[in-house]
Amino acid sequence: MRPLPPLARGRLQLTRLPEELSNMTKLKGLDISNNAIREMPTNIGELRSLVSLNADNNQIRYLPPSFLSLNALQQLNLSGNNLSVLPSGIYNLFSLKEINFDDNPLLRPPMEICKGKQLYTIARYLQRADERDEKILAKIFKIVAKNITETNFQFLCQKLNLTISESDKSALSTVSLGERVHRVLDKWKTENNNLSVTTAALRDQLTRALTMIGAYEIMDKITALNLFSCAIKF
Repeated sequence: MRPLPPLARGRLQLTRLPEELSNMTKLKGLDISNNAIREMPTNIGELRSLVSLNADNNQIRYLPPSFLSLNALQQLNLSGNNLSVLPSGIYNLFSLKEINFDDNPLLRPPMEICKGKQLYTIARYLQRADERDEKILAKIFKIVAKNITETNFQFLCQKLNLTISESDKSALSTVSLGERVHRVLDKWKTENNNLSVTTAALRDQLTRALTMIGAYEIMDKITALNLFSCAIKF
């Protein structure tokens, strides 16, 4: 099947793609360049036969988790969008040969990492960043578990939408507050990782929740940890 042509400049621009696009499972080429699209369909991963995707000069802010299912993809152009983060699992797209992320406000990895258009370099950066984030999050868990009060722990569970089952409550009733906090946060992390939430996003969510409940002493310690982690390599 031939690629879909981009809309010409000056004409009505697309702001989104229909979810029904995923039904085109034999589609090999897709060109949606020069539009005003802000996000990819959540089910774009259904396009299992897609070999070429040109989505340059849009307003795409992130790539949905299903994007990492495009295993046949060989050519990807996402230049001129609003991407600030590339998904860590992009290195699993083994067929990718040509990539272009120019002119995006990338923070992870920084734009200079992507300039050479080498997937291996990007993948190595993201893998190391993930390892670093995992270590930082583990240290934050220890800080929270060591310093949080019982009342603030209850508030934190509410802000993170954490529900503790009756069986879990029974199992946790015999351990210290610090151990309870650590077990609950570990479970929260595992559940969110299963939903493809990144470790960096979990860290941000946790620190926002701690700020909202007024756990300023803990936040001071986390801020110090973050400053320290920027100055050293784990």
